[in-house]
Amino acid sequence: MKTHNRIHAETSLATLLDDHPATRSVLNRHGLWGCGGDRVPNESVRFFAAAHGADLEGLLQELRMTADDPSADDQAAALAGKQAGPCPADAIYRPYFLAGIAIVLTAGAAWGAYLLWKIGMQGSFTAVTVHEVNAHGHAQIMGWVGLFIMGFGYQVLPRIWQTWLPAARLAVAAWVVMLLSIVLRSVAMTLYGASWAAPMHGVGAVLETAAVSVFVIQLMVAWRRGGTPVEPYVGFIFAGLFFMVLQTVAGGWHIHRLLTVPDREAMLAQVAMFQAPLRDIQIHGMALMMIFGVGLRLFPAMLGVASVGATRAWAALGLTAAAVALEAGLFLAYRAGGSPAAAAGLMLPWLMLPIGAWLIVGPWRLWRRPPEPGRIGKFVRAAFVWLFVSFAMLLFLPVYQWLSGIPFSHAYYGAIRHAVTVGFVTMMMVGVASKVAPMLRGVGPDRLPDLTGVFVLLNLGCLLRVSLQVLSDWDPLFFRLVSVSGVLEWTALAWWSMHLASVMLGLGRYRDAHRTGCIMMGRATAAGG
Repeated sequence: MKTHNRIHAETSLATLLDDHPATRSVLNRHGLWGCGGDRVPNESVRFFAAAHGADLEGLLQELRMTADDPSADDQAAALAGKQAGPCPADAIYRPYFLAGIAIVLTAGAAWGAYLLWKIGMQGSFTAVTVHEVNAHGHAQIMGWVGLFIMGFGYQVLPRIWQTWLPAARLAVAAWVVMLLSIVLRSVAMTLYGASWAAPMHGVGAVLETAAVSVFVIQLMVAWRRGGTPVEPYVGFIFAGLFFMVLQTVAGGWHIHRLLTVPDREAMLAQVAMFQAPLRDIQIHGMALMMIFGVGLRLFPAMLGVASVGATRAWAALGLTAAAVALEAGLFLAYRAGGSPAAAAGLMLPWLMLPIGAWLIVGPWRLWRRPPEPGRIGKFVRAAFVWLFVSFAMLLFLPVYQWLSGIPFSHAYYGAIRHAVTVGFVTMMMVGVASKVAPMLRGVGPDRLPDLTGVFVLLNLGCLLRVSLQVLSDWDPLFFRLVSVSGVLEWTALAWWSMHLASVMLGLGRYRDAHRTGCIMMGRATAAGG
């Protein structure tokens, strides 16, 4: 019987390769290469086509023609003997994700919870030094978010561009250099009084810039090699990469200045001038842009939501990128000249950000349950709720200042940052990684927990942190209570991390996950070899 009746959109890739091994060459041409181990990801042909940008009907026709070729399976069997050992690019996401998990559970969320406890015990947000805050912030931004961006980018982006990662061993070197740089910079900031702190931080900053630059260049080469059109999601991703490089360089300079200033007054002036725009570039520039780019490309497949039209998506990119530039530029202008007009002008980018975000999110109709079932949906929906909460809090800032009588509230600003960093960025990372890691490992959804406990604890911790932190402006009692939020968030992340690490490492119930191999014939086909 011809395969036309047996290979269809909902056929799983594992079943397809069991019945017709030769079809792997077709899948490799569309970016499979090593994903999911020997048996490929646990997904349907329809999902594979949507995720990799292949025309579904054209892909089905290729698969059927290959499966119907009587000599194809013999050729595949002969080539199977040429399969080499594991290649770095096959599962490059794992060391990056595992390192990010280790950092968020130690110098990231755990250290943040400890600092929050100190603030609560002393009843003041000045109970911790700016250096301690920055060490925690750097661990969160580059040790958590940055490493996940790099792991995801190295693993997924070349494949959806239907090409392979160039100079894959550089990705391993970049991982080593990133870890070393994060350790050096975090230790230097924590032990800021030592004479060697500034030189140590300088070495770490140079290494981090080198690792990030290598990462960006490799992705640029992969994109050009794949010949992918300049679509809006590509624009968002490369805007995010631009801001990633910018914040790496600017952050290194800013911390160096803080470690070498002559006195407290100079340190406070440096913080007042540059700390806020640096955070804007990191969060609204690097993280937000990357999430929107990945969402535009993959959420229609992962969640079954509608694709966003190109005109609408390009408008969103223009608005969002301009908002980030204006947000940072107007703040610097305000701090440099004390101009009230520049301060009032910040309302413009704070309006542009939610408009740009809505242009992306609106067509997805996430106020309803996504059509595709799965545990990713609740995390993505909650993440966007927190994003718009943070936008609303920004717009409400002048009213809050008038009501509280506080010209600059550490509590209110911190609550806004927490809503977007944990509520949006971390929630989104947890959801997307919970979909991607098992899929790449070949673990089916029937073997996965729904992570409801993680979801509840993470949201509850974020809600308590944001609300109680704001309330601390009105009653010191809330300082004592806010530290509970850090414990809840750390518990949620530890619970999730143990699960994700078990999936990636094939431990416990995931022990029989398929080993990853490097299918050389796929790379040869793609290279025209």
